[in-house]
Amino acid sequence: MARRKRDENAREESKDRGCSCLNNCFESSAISIHSNIVSVLSKSFVDCFLKCSECCKGISYVSEFSRLASRRLMEIYRCGDPVKRLLEETKKYIDNLEEAAKQVFSNVFRYEVKLMSRLTVHCSSHHLPLDISLAWDPVLNVPYIPSSSIRGVVRAFFEENNVVVNSRNLAKLFGDTEYSSDVAFFDAYPVRCEGENLVEADVITPHYNEVAGRIDEARSSPTPLVFPVLAPGTVLHVVVVLKKPLGRELSGVFMDNVGKALGSGLGAKTSVGYGRIRVINVLSKEIVR
Repeated sequence: MARRKRDENAREESKDRGCSCLNNCFESSAISIHSNIVSVLSKSFVDCFLKCSECCKGISYVSEFSRLASRRLMEIYRCGDPVKRLLEETKKYIDNLEEAAKQVFSNVFRYEVKLMSRLTVHCSSHHLPLDISLAWDPVLNVPYIPSSSIRGVVRAFFEENNVVVNSRNLAKLFGDTEYSSDVAFFDAYPVRCEGENLVEADVITPHYNEVAGRIDEARSSPTPLVFPVLAPGTVLHVVVVLKKPLGRELSGVFMDNVGKALGSGLGAKTSVGYGRIRVINVLSKEIVR
């Protein structure tokens, strides 16, 4: 009984002050824009857990680590010269990707889009050990929008608006178990940072914890969760290709509708204002074969 009481007291004290052990451990981690974010955050997560799991009883270790990591990412991904140099390298990668695609595919479209609101995507990513993760490229060291997310948005838009291109239905255009896809999507990457930050820290506050598939109304406990998001003002490039020639007019129909689909929003939580997109320009829109 006495031991249980001590554990309860320790948990309450941890809730009040956070976990100083974790704070100190995280601050000592070499996390900077020059380090590989995926590797260094994963290492820090494990190292600090092994060091601080006992003294951090009573708080959610993952949530507290997510708070610290999100704040650090926001600090180091401000739109200064280091981030601009990083995005210049990312743009070179997109340039090379586009040129390679033109050697293989019939039509290549490169959209330049701007975030008008915060964007969160690929929340179940296993790369970053956070409560709510953000898709992060471990090589280019920047967040990105996975091609699967873009494909899903475009396909949903075509379906909802009954878009037909050259008599191709959704199955023939986007593929299914019977047809291979006539369209290929590539991951979208940030190339310019026009706001204060490339990455910001956001917060949501769930009131209930689901246990064994049930939500107990009597145990409402608001728990703020801090997570990283792509910041408004970020400019990204999206590359989409048609594998088969359609002719200039039909290719234009496809290109215009993909642009409208992107403008309907990308990523998660679009129904509550996240992922609002404005298409600035279509940089590549010529039939190359």
